[in-house]
Amino acid sequence: MVELSSINWVEWFGYCASLVVLISLTMSSIIKLRLINFIGCLLFAAFAYFINSWPTMVMNLGIAIINIYFLYKIYSTKEEFKIVSTSIDSEYLRHFISNNEVEITKQISLDQLYQANRVFYMLRNDNIAGVLIGDLNENGCFDIYLDYVVPKFRDYKLGTYYFKTNQHFLQKRGVRVLKAVANHYMHRDYLMKMGFTVDERKELHFSKRLQV
Repeated sequence: MVELSSINWVEWFGYCASLVVLISLTMSSIIKLRLINFIGCLLFAAFAYFINSWPTMVMNLGIAIINIYFLYKIYSTKEEFKIVSTSIDSEYLRHFISNNEVEITKQISLDQLYQANRVFYMLRNDNIAGVLIGDLNENGCFDIYLDYVVPKFRDYKLGTYYFKTNQHFLQKRGVRVLKAVANHYMHRDYLMKMGFTVDERKELHFSKRLQV
């Protein structure tokens, strides 16, 4: 009876390890994919140890090491960031929005989006990694309509670079205060991580004054 219980426990551990590996493959962010896959590989290596499957254990430990190597490369490689102004009527911008319309329209309607008076491409190693779209008034207050990053660049580096460590990119373009409305709890958490503070009078409204 004890032996049967032990076998069932090990089997369930294996199922859980497989599930973690499977979940990692659904991640759109390469960072999350490799982190979760790393955890899954360690769990699967432990499962292989329990069932004395040494080749399976060695293979999963090897994959875990590969994940560590690529995560190290991602975080240690010096990257270049730029921000480029464009027009709301830009043909390429409309192409970009069309390609990502499903996700973008979850945040804002296209009709409202095309009322914006400022559009910035956020570049990462000369690739368009995202767009920042909104209204900039004469006092330097920028109401953000859309802060969108393509899936493979969703590792907080863009937001951290432009909103926290290199605010001068936006300041040179006349931005003094950033304002945004959180339309989802993940968006709220992102804004708080980027240093935005909530408006006490309006729970879902956030703002951030750029440092001089």
